[in-house]
Formats: sequence, structure tokens, C-alpha cells
Amino acid sequence: MATPLDDESQDAIARFFALINLGDSAQTAAQLSMFEDALLDAEDDDTEGPELLWVVREVIDWQSGFFVDWKDAQSLIGCLNQLCERMDLELDWGTDDPEDEAFLESTSVPELMELAHNQLRVAGYTLWNWDTGGDAYGGWITRSEDDEEMLDLAEILRFEVRPADQPY
Repeated sequence: MATPLDDESQDAIARFFALINLGDSAQTAAQLSMFEDALLDAEDDDTEGPELLWVVREVIDWQSGFFVDWKDAQSLIGCLNQLCERMDLELDWGTDDPEDEAFLESTSVPELMELAHNQLRVAGYTLWNWDTGGDAYGGWITRSEDDEEMLDLAEILRFEVRPADQPY
């Protein structure tokens, strides 16, 4: 069982879930509950920084965040399209068919993250990515007006994050 979070970290993680769920209180509450359950099952060292982010990833994957292999452009496109549906936004991937094999082979996950980030910024959102410490990319979307708060929460929680136009 993992070490419980201190009060400041508990408040920060609750606010984090609220930001990435874009005001959806039901989804925020559900994910916070799943997170608390997952934390109870986690190893002792899973309550700090990078380790904590892996617990978060399990809870938010494809609902409020993405996590894809470094070369899996197709999954990134699919997940971001699904995440953008929550905001009634459609990303322009620069092709008529984002599932076309030639297109997928000619692009990369970092290029697509930057493309999506730039379009989301225009719509008032920020696409974030976190340092997975490996050959994968992960992140989430928040309102651009919450950028400073996201950075503050990341500092409290010791998450290595930055806007997705600067992939790790």
C-alpha cells in the first residue's frame, strides 16, 4: 500500500482532475475515486512525482488523457479526436484521411502533438505532455486560462509537464 498523500498533494490532485476534466464534475469525482483506489493498491513509492503520474495515467487514459508509443501516430490521432469531442472540436490533421498509411508513416507523434497543440490554443485550450521517462508520450488537455494553475499543480505534485508544442 502506498504512503497516503499529504493534504497539499491531496488538494492538488483533486484540482488536477478538475482541470483535465474541463469542469465535468461527475467525471472528476469518478476519476478521483478510481485514483484513490489505485493508490491504495500501489507500491509504497508510488506517491511522488513520476510514480504518481503513472497511477494518474491508468485512471485517465483515453477519457481525459492520452498515452501512446513514440511511433503510434494512429493511436494519438484517435485518442485526441476522442478527447476533443468533449469540447465539440475537430482537429485538422493536414490530410483528408488521417488513417491513411502513407500519411501515418510520413509524420511523427511529436509533430502531431505540436499540430494539435497549436489548433487547441486557438480554441482556448492547451495540450500538455508529461515526461514519461521512456519512449512514449502522454498528456491531457486543459483550458488555456488554467495554464498557470496547471504549472503550479505540477510543481506541487512534482510532475514534469510542459505544453505539447515542446514534446519530451
